[in-house]
Amino acid sequence: MKKLFKSVTKPICLLAVVCLLLYQSGFAQTTYDIVIINGRVLDPETKLDAVRNIGINGKSIAIITSTPIKGKKTIDAKGLVVAPGFIDLHAHGQTIAADRMQAFDGVTTALELESGILPTANWYQTQAKTGRVLNYGASAAWTFARIAELEGLKPEADLLWFQKAFSLNKWVNDAASPNQVQRIVEQIEQGLKEGAIGIGINAGYAPGGGYKELLAVHQLAARYKVPCFTHISGDFPDDPNSAAEYVGQIISFAAAAGSQEHICHINSSSLRDIRTTRNMLLTAQKKGLPVSVEAYTYGASSTTIGAALFTEEARRRKNIKASQIELNGVALSEEQFQQVRKETPGNVIVFKFLNMPEEAAVLDESVLFPGGAIASDAMPWVDKQTGGPIDDNQWPLPANAFAHPRSAGTYTRLLAHWVRERKVISLLEAVRKCSTIPAQILEKSVPQMRKKGRLQKGMDADIIVFDPATVKDNASFTEPNQVSSGMKYVLVNGVLLIEKEQLNLQAKPGQPIRRPIVTTN
Repeated sequence: MKKLFKSVTKPICLLAVVCLLLYQSGFAQTTYDIVIINGRVLDPETKLDAVRNIGINGKSIAIITSTPIKGKKTIDAKGLVVAPGFIDLHAHGQTIAADRMQAFDGVTTALELESGILPTANWYQTQAKTGRVLNYGASAAWTFARIAELEGLKPEADLLWFQKAFSLNKWVNDAASPNQVQRIVEQIEQGLKEGAIGIGINAGYAPGGGYKELLAVHQLAARYKVPCFTHISGDFPDDPNSAAEYVGQIISFAAAAGSQEHICHINSSSLRDIRTTRNMLLTAQKKGLPVSVEAYTYGASSTTIGAALFTEEARRRKNIKASQIELNGVALSEEQFQQVRKETPGNVIVFKFLNMPEEAAVLDESVLFPGGAIASDAMPWVDKQTGGPIDDNQWPLPANAFAHPRSAGTYTRLLAHWVRERKVISLLEAVRKCSTIPAQILEKSVPQMRKKGRLQKGMDADIIVFDPATVKDNASFTEPNQVSSGMKYVLVNGVLLIEKEQLNLQAKPGQPIRRPIVTTN
């Protein structure tokens, strides 16, 4: 029996020794689903900026190491930058076509937070049924609730419903009674219970919304511990209704209601008075108030031609000429402006509020705001002949597909113009503005965001790989439907969406970004 035991155990021991030696020699390694090797890996949170290898299993980053690793699929990123996917806090597109265009801009999460949506549950159900290319999410919309209450309408979970409301007047200009304010707040609260990320306050489109009404909305946000994402009410250069006045209003809400505040597109809201509002906000932040900002990388905005932003008083006080307003890439005459504004007030236009490049320094104040996020304010893609939405199944986008170029090139424009060409911001800081900072703005109220905007073990595998020497925006105001170049690989939740700058048309790896749903008996 002892001889038999020895004859069995000896080869087992030898086998164990051989296996150990093979493992130590590198022959026995974990094989990851996807590995990205030899790339310059950037993680703004830990300030990592070094050549590393990344192993991905399923939806998560399993390892980041300087030692060799193996995968079922290997991406050699030598000479390329590997960074966390960009998180867009302000994306109105919310379609498959819009997602695809933004993917080439490095975006892996596109959120509708400024305008928001109601009803929240309906919108999330629709997105899940359709399937999305990028991660998606929305806030609960103050404007939707206001339209429903003051106009007696039932809100539809669609941005087109909001655009059509520009032919109405009460929700824009009328003050709400105390009972109406209560019902507006109740609609928004229902959206929060259904998982909305925060509260979208498009105050610039409804100047009738008074201080007490908005205070009640911000107090609701404080109770639910969610951010408010605000398009401020006024953007005049001088009082009354100046940008400074309404930035001050947001600061007052942070102090009086205790709510987390985020000011959308500080560039187009402040216009040429950005130095005043910038200093106000930096002072508020130094005093510990929870106020954050975002900007996009253009001196031109996009909105509906019927918006309150273009009333006769607004145009006079801001000295807006009709020629600064473009419809489908063509500047309007005064007669055309008046006609379109009257007949089709929901038409989307481009407003060139800065004279570029002469006023580049004005735009820099917003884009380079310390600790500020970059957000695109990306618009839906429409057929410039009919004005309706384009077919989501068409790729590449057809020649008649139209939107503001920020819908295609906001982030790559930052990388090309501010980082590579002008060298006024480091690559690591630029990536932080596009990924980590947006995640940090949301992570206190949205647990999912604690795993996004970083390249670390255990984080979500939302990853972009781009060529720092060639990455750039190609979209223009006359030809906006041109995808950005240089984004070599894009992964969303561990799924390759773009490979060697080629889009996978079958991939819909986007997942909902949503707060926990509150159920009531």
